[in-house]
Amino acid sequence: MPKGELAIFDEGDFEGSIDYQSFTKSTKLSHINKEASFSIDLTYKPIKFYLIIQAKREKTYLPRWRLWFDNFSLTKEFKPNLETEVNDIQVISTIVYDITPITKEGKHQIAVYHPSIQTLELLNLSLISFYKIEGFSTKYKLSAGSLILNRNDSISFQLMKKSYFVIRNESREGIVKISDTDGKTIYTVLPSSDSDEIEIENNDVVTTTLQSNNEKDYGVILASYNLLEKAPNINFSVDSKVNNNIIYLYLKNESEISLDKLIVNVMINGVPAHFKTFTNIGVESAIDLKLPVSIPQNKKAQIINIRVVGIKGGYRKIIDKQITL
Repeated sequence: MPKGELAIFDEGDFEGSIDYQSFTKSTKLSHINKEASFSIDLTYKPIKFYLIIQAKREKTYLPRWRLWFDNFSLTKEFKPNLETEVNDIQVISTIVYDITPITKEGKHQIAVYHPSIQTLELLNLSLISFYKIEGFSTKYKLSAGSLILNRNDSISFQLMKKSYFVIRNESREGIVKISDTDGKTIYTVLPSSDSDEIEIENNDVVTTTLQSNNEKDYGVILASYNLLEKAPNINFSVDSKVNNNIIYLYLKNESEISLDKLIVNVMINGVPAHFKTFTNIGVESAIDLKLPVSIPQNKKAQIINIRVVGIKGGYRKIIDKQITL
């Protein structure tokens, strides 16, 4: 049976959309590496804004840190809302901040400062924004904490429709598997020093299991953000072709409403080639793009991957296209 818990810190119904962003790369802070910073860009001023920080430390050590949001010091005290003992030595701490009053539209910087001979390992930093947008409604349940799966432990979750999980696999050889009601594996988390962010679109039950032959292996579920969205029709077309080393893109907003952003990302054989962002795209608005590319004259097939992301508040629609030359 897993130990620890995922505690619900907010749930209900909201007339708008909810956006979620997570930084899952582990960072160890000490007297050598004293600070970790994270940049974010908010489309609007959120109606509500949560910052969730999760860290691992030694049980006998209570950290002293300083947490900054832009030039505002949120705190210099380490006061977890929830903690779970991993073993006899380590503990995972979860801290949830509601920083709505100091949040505004635009770019922001979050910094965690911890200058100590003792190590504090940041496991996950999540940001959840509530945007009031006409025509959208969202039912939601937001949970964070540390639910520890030891060897062959499993736990089930009832999903709403769209769910985000943050999971760590601290095993040497174990595998964390997420499976549906038929037992089919829909996601696998391999051993890693970083956390994994997982998105599942399913309104059924999923089961998470740590499969391992090593009794010292374990996995951790750090967060579960569950959403059921109702939104206006959001769609856009993407027409593309390549001629004389030029990628021609024609984008058109075919949604019922305007879009906040259209983001275009072009990769050639896995290498980034172009990144473009367009804002405030009205209904029926069109964008013509000509993107030069350098295509080597060899026999190797050139694969061009085009990803276009349409954004309205916290809602995202993604279209992927591939061209092989």
